[in-house]
Amino acid sequence: CSDVVKKPKLNQHHSFCHAAFDCIDCSTTFHTPAEYQGHTSCVTEAEKYQKTLYKGPRSVSCPSLHV
Repeated sequence: CSDVVKKPKLNQHHSFCHAAFDCIDCSTTFHTPAEYQGHTSCVTEAEKYQKTLYKGPRSVSCPSLHV
């Protein structure tokens, strides 16, 4: 549905929109509530694009998902 929803509102949004959710930060797709509820951290933008060249801290909290 193209809405951007913060993680605390996902269950409410999932009740009327049954589309898959994509994490904005790491581009992981989640199809069920069990999948996105377990997603508590993901890669940073620098880590995502620099891959093996990245030397900073690994993983950040994941605040929002894209429906």
